[in-house]
Amino acid sequence: MEFIVLPDHPAAAAVFALLPHRDGNKVVRHPSGRPWVIGSWHDEELTAASAGSNAVVLLGRTRIDETELARKLAAMRSVTDIDSLSRSLHGCFHLLASIGGQVRAQGSLTTVCQVFYGSVAGVAVAADRPQSVAALSGAATDEELVALRLLSPTAPHPLSQACLWRGVTSLPQGHYLLMSANSAARAVRWWTPPEPSVPLAQGADNLRRALEAAVETRTAHSATVSTDLSGGMDSTSLCFLAAPRAARLVTYHHVPLDPSNDDGIWAARCAVDLPDARHVTEHSGMAPAWYAGCLSTDEDVEGPFPLIRTRAKLDHLAQTMAALGSTAHLQGIGGDELFHARATCAHALARAHPLRSVRQVRVVRSVSRWTTPATIGYLLSGGTYARWLRSSAAHLGPEPRKQATGPAWESPPAMPVWATPRAVSAVRSLIRAAADGEPDPLAPLPVHHDMLSVAQLCGEMTRRASRFTARHGISYEAPYLDDRVIEAAMSVRLQDRIAAGRYKPVLATAMRDVLPAYARGRATKGDYSGELYGGLRQHRADLLELCEESVLVGMGLVDRVALRRLLLGLHPDTSPFMAFDSTLACELWLRSLHRDNRSGTTAPHPPHREEI
Repeated sequence: MEFIVLPDHPAAAAVFALLPHRDGNKVVRHPSGRPWVIGSWHDEELTAASAGSNAVVLLGRTRIDETELARKLAAMRSVTDIDSLSRSLHGCFHLLASIGGQVRAQGSLTTVCQVFYGSVAGVAVAADRPQSVAALSGAATDEELVALRLLSPTAPHPLSQACLWRGVTSLPQGHYLLMSANSAARAVRWWTPPEPSVPLAQGADNLRRALEAAVETRTAHSATVSTDLSGGMDSTSLCFLAAPRAARLVTYHHVPLDPSNDDGIWAARCAVDLPDARHVTEHSGMAPAWYAGCLSTDEDVEGPFPLIRTRAKLDHLAQTMAALGSTAHLQGIGGDELFHARATCAHALARAHPLRSVRQVRVVRSVSRWTTPATIGYLLSGGTYARWLRSSAAHLGPEPRKQATGPAWESPPAMPVWATPRAVSAVRSLIRAAADGEPDPLAPLPVHHDMLSVAQLCGEMTRRASRFTARHGISYEAPYLDDRVIEAAMSVRLQDRIAAGRYKPVLATAMRDVLPAYARGRATKGDYSGELYGGLRQHRADLLELCEESVLVGMGLVDRVALRRLLLGLHPDTSPFMAFDSTLACELWLRSLHRDNRSGTTAPHPPHREEI
């Protein structure tokens, strides 16, 4: 899927004329008759309805049909009225509305569906990818922001959503883009995080229903659906939810290299309880190793590819599942981010209900291996999000802080040891400038801000991965990242999210009538360091070759000697390679831009044949 959105304004015709032509692309017109949504998509990805001077288009996965959508649209009088429609829909999609000459465009909360916008010849233009807007305006990439992408695990909010294309803006979370009749555009907030007030039993029921609907939207239009079956609770839950809903189900399990990793044992046990599914199991050597294809550039130049170390394996997975007839592959990304016990949860609970939080604090202390003084210091700490940003800038260096400090609104950002002083200084200045703007956090509570921050990172991974797998005719789906699922998870009371002796208690309770008891009681988690070390051994020469003519080195952002030291050194754990993945992704993105001496932008093309 790829599209551009134009306002209902006479001047938009000039922008429409700028679009290059390609046979087979489509257009949806405003009720006025002017071009509105231009691009390419599968028929089953579009749900549209109109009523008088109003129209709504949903592009993506949803359960609502056109008759019901038209009924709801008939009651709408303004773009604000669309709020109630948006809150009622399940699935993952872009929502576009043309109401009385005004246009509303929004994506999903986690940015699996994202909106980017800018101005072309004085006309507001929106799209599902930034390079589409940049191609129309002639904008180049913003090299000043490249250093931000070296941060690990990611840049902090709001810099995490900073667009790498000049003059193009990404829509903030919980906002829609209002494109008014005078062709101007602004972001308008429509969503705020729910209060964590729902008891576990009710919250788990809400979560189960939301997950059932999320899976149903992926199975309704697909003859064959595939799912990961890693053996973990997240992907296994999706398998058991999909089994009674999919016409045909295929599961995929890659046997881990480490013999102590028991994922395979759990996956095999679950496969027995899914007798109607086809189970595909692959061993080492049947799929590409990590870092395979690390010299390859890519045509999707939105930004650095966040799953760079497993890009070749992702391509292999898409080919394998597509050959078996699957058109949608479900995977459990987002489950860890929503349901793991978080230190910020214990922090919020301790400040609101000190006595009630004792058990949860003990669990977090044990898992985090904190000393008593460090734990007490964490619980007593406080401060605004802007203050945390300033602290992050002040402590910015090659390693995140290991001691318990808080409240950690997000994982503390760190620059890699191979980043030059120039790169570190530039990033520190950007974070300080962001803090000086006193930005609002994603949510009032640090625990919710943290959840939304990592969910956004998962959303970017899914959005980019799905474009990659779509080349083989298969979409990469993340039901845990649907809006209704996010809301259900965030609504559960803080005291119910952490339980001694229980792994992911909220998800386990929600799946009590779906998963076998043994799958809900698993207390281990597989380690995949063997895959990283193995991939590094196989592809070290290619990775070293990247160092020799590195664009990042040429920009003065990376020290070649320090980077080679990482690749040639011995490492007791894999933690340095999270930062390396960010660097590798940046390097390959920059090479993709410079591949054939052009900007690398690719704009969707207007309908040459088909109109809707």
